[in-house]
Amino acid sequence: MSERKTALVTGASRGIGRAIAAHLAEAGLRIAVHYNVNQTAAAKTWAGLAGSSHVVINADLSTPGGVEQLAQEALEVFGGRVDVLVHNAGIYEPSPVLQTPTLGEWRAALRRQMQVNFWAGADLAYLLAPAMAQAGWGKIILVSSRAGIRGEARHAGYAASKAAGINFVKSLAMELGPQGIGCYGVAPGWAETDMAAEALAARGDSIRAAIPLGRVASPDDVAALVAFLASPAADYLTGNTIDVNGASYLH
Repeated sequence: MSERKTALVTGASRGIGRAIAAHLAEAGLRIAVHYNVNQTAAAKTWAGLAGSSHVVINADLSTPGGVEQLAQEALEVFGGRVDVLVHNAGIYEPSPVLQTPTLGEWRAALRRQMQVNFWAGADLAYLLAPAMAQAGWGKIILVSSRAGIRGEARHAGYAASKAAGINFVKSLAMELGPQGIGCYGVAPGWAETDMAAEALAARGDSIRAAIPLGRVASPDDVAALVAFLASPAADYLTGNTIDVNGASYLH
């Protein structure tokens, strides 16, 4: 029997991250469920996973030290190698150019989002890729956003952080392909998450009307794609970011 593969899923305490952890566990992987604040929700994710030997790891990804701690703990608990990295953790803050009072506040908002949404994933890739390369196989998957492709008014920091991830995946795929490491992005549009709940409550009808399928994505819509990308069946798709937006934005 071959050794079970392992996966680290950041931001896995709820929403899309919880669904990704569940789909990967159903595929037979051992999961490291990462969370920052909500330990109760992370424990609920862990308790609902198929299979056994899953773990929960707490880390604050808003600092490089927290990212390094997460990578070290995941490597230790999984015997020195994480086969699949899914960076799903993210923050979404408004950053309107004309309404942000000071340059300091503007820069702080952009830097917070770049750190969690992009730098944390980039640093985790750097820290985990060597063991993947040694094994000759691995997957690095960054959860991006439709905003990273088309931009988003009043949320330039969020859109820029997601756009950085899309280009990063392309570069990593070219560099790490010879080592058997596949790199991918997944770009959801509107989805049923806590992050989108306020907007969906306020203008859900108009949002759904702009989507040809007539609904926003469920966490499972995104998670099913991530599980496919994490499998050997998707090896040749490396370098791509795949839209999950119900044809609401095509490019």
